[in-house]
Amino acid sequence: MIAISIDATDTSETFVAKLGLSFPLLSDPKMTAIRAYGVEHVGKDIAHPASFVIKQDGTIAYRYVGENPKDRPSVDDLLAQIKAATRP
Repeated sequence: MIAISIDATDTSETFVAKLGLSFPLLSDPKMTAIRAYGVEHVGKDIAHPASFVIKQDGTIAYRYVGENPKDRPSVDDLLAQIKAATRP
């Protein structure tokens, strides 16, 4: 699991430490990945909250793009999607 944010690297590192995250939070201040995945909130220079499950072969098995920061899939939904994507 990884997360991507538009925040600068030092801000992301502080956030990871504060929350005790066990996965990397990558920094994308130029929004390269954010635009590539189509989740840019155009005109606001931020990303929509989004969750992707990407299979080992690079295909997207699940995509959820929220309208606001609170619009996110539940942890149970994400875990079910991950489990489904990793089944042989």
